[in-house]
Amino acid sequence: MKKGTRMANQVENLEELKRKIYIYASPFIIFALLLNTILDESVGISVYANIVVLIYLSISLVLVYKRFMFRFLELSNLFLISIYLLHQFNQAVNTILLKQNTNLGDFTMWMPIIVIFFYLTLGRKKGVIYSLGIFIITLGIGLVHLKKFGNLAMDSLIQYYLSNIVYILAFYYSQFAFGIFTELKSIKTNAYIDPLTEIANRRKMYLFLDNHLKTNNELSVILMDIDNFKSVNDHYGHDVGDDVLQEFTKLISQHLSEEEMFGRWGGEEFIIFSPATSSDAMALAERLRRIVDYYSFTKVGHVTASFGVSSYKAGDTKESLFKRADVALYQSKSNGKNKVNQIDAEELGRA
Repeated sequence: MKKGTRMANQVENLEELKRKIYIYASPFIIFALLLNTILDESVGISVYANIVVLIYLSISLVLVYKRFMFRFLELSNLFLISIYLLHQFNQAVNTILLKQNTNLGDFTMWMPIIVIFFYLTLGRKKGVIYSLGIFIITLGIGLVHLKKFGNLAMDSLIQYYLSNIVYILAFYYSQFAFGIFTELKSIKTNAYIDPLTEIANRRKMYLFLDNHLKTNNELSVILMDIDNFKSVNDHYGHDVGDDVLQEFTKLISQHLSEEEMFGRWGGEEFIIFSPATSSDAMALAERLRRIVDYYSFTKVGHVTASFGVSSYKAGDTKESLFKRADVALYQSKSNGKNKVNQIDAEELGRA
């Protein structure tokens, strides 16, 4: 897969993940806000603020579900929630802390979710800057009235500030750690996956074979090579050649069972490990040969492939197994291509 396509897919996957988070989380947030609005006995701007946020979140949920203006909805909700948070905090300071000398209120329980939303919307670097900016504004609101707070109010305010710093830093470094983990996982995956065809590469196939040979179970190797592939590259160009390799991969994959392992051996060579017996492996190779022969490739039309088959015998090493398959493939090529051949251990001897 080309780098640009892979990056585009990653962006699409991230947006789809965020979309699912919003779809599943928003109903609970809307319900909590609705409950708060209904049970709140006070009358004033806070109630109207709740109603505005409630309506906008509900509309946003519908539009996100319909995949409409996703990025605009993210940013507009970011702005609205930030204003709402600052308003609620200012109201809590002026009414609850100063007048009642008690805790800030239940809105503080939602701060971790709000900080997560900042990071989801803006990313790790912009998210931490934005979160710290909101924190500094709330810090300023508290410092203005610092000398007026009672002990309980002061404790509540300090706990709020300290917990917010912990949330901001924790989510920042957890995203950083998750990014490293994802990157390492991607590197490990890419070490065993062919980037063009997205099937197992030679390293992965070797690893599988090393483990399988320890079991002494039945195993057949089918080595295949696309005939005259160089002329495809020369005539149509390497981009079309890559398309042929990808189309060939999909074609073969569709006709293999879950028990068979399919990989790219290198260039236009591919390999299959099958638990089939020698005769069954030959039948499978012949069936695949015919499938390729009868298939019309999108950009180049008719293409054929040659096959070489070898089956595991007691005492085989991976080198001897591969050598027989390679010699069988060479015979198929030498005998006019678009053929299937098999070499027995008795014919070749063990290398």
